[in-house]
Amino acid sequence: MFFESLWLCPAAALAAALVWAGLFRRKPALAGLALPLGALIGVTLMLGVVNGSPRQLAERVPMVALAALILAAPLAFVALRWIAAALTALAALACGWWMGGAPTDHADLLRAAPVILAFGLIVPLAMIGAAASWMPAASSLALPAGLWAAGFAGPWTFLALILAAAACGQQIACGGKAPKSARLPLAMLLAALLSGPILARGAPADWAVSLAPLALLLLALRLAGPRLAGDGA
Repeated sequence: MFFESLWLCPAAALAAALVWAGLFRRKPALAGLALPLGALIGVTLMLGVVNGSPRQLAERVPMVALAALILAAPLAFVALRWIAAALTALAALACGWWMGGAPTDHADLLRAAPVILAFGLIVPLAMIGAAASWMPAASSLALPAGLWAAGFAGPWTFLALILAAAACGQQIACGGKAPKSARLPLAMLLAALLSGPILARGAPADWAVSLAPLALLLLALRLAGPRLAGDGA
C-alpha cells in the first residue's frame, strides 16, 4: 500500500505542471513555473514537510524545490540576461550550501567546499544545456531510469520521478519549450537529486547513474553551442 501511495506523488507533480502550464500557455515564461510548482507539490506530498534544517539528505530536497520556485519567479516577468545570470549564480551557491549540510562554521565550510564548488559548475551548465528542445524532460527522465536500473535503495528514485513528471508536464503543455523560469529550477533540482546517491554512498555505480543526466545536458550544449544561450526566454 505504501509503494502504491508513492506513485501518487509523481502523478500529482505531473497534474499540477500540466494544469499550470496549460493555464499560462500563451505566456511561456509564466508557464515555466509549472516545473518548480509541480516538483514542490510532489516532493512535499512524498516527504510530508518542507524542512527548515538539513537533517536527512533526502529531506533537504523540498527546501531546494521551494527555493527553486522563489528564484525562478522573477524570470517569469523579467527577461534581462544579467538578472538570469545573477539568479543562477545565487541558486548554484545556495543549493550547494544547503545540500552540503548548510555549514556555518569555518571547518564545516571547508568540508562542504567540494559540494558547493560542484554545484557552482553543475547548475549553470545544466541551465544552459536544458535550453535544447525537450532536453529538460530527457535529462530528468534519465536519472530515475538509471537509479531504477541500478537498484538504488531509498527515496531517490521516486524523488527523481517527481522531477521528471513535473518537467514532462511543463514541456508537454508548452510544446517542448523550456524558458529560463523552467530551466533554472530544473538545474537546481537535478543537481540536488543527482548529488543524493553520490553523497549518500558514492560507489562507482552511483557516480555513473547520477552523472548520466548531466552528460545528456553537456552533449546538448556541445552540439548546439552558443545558440542555446540565446533564446532570451
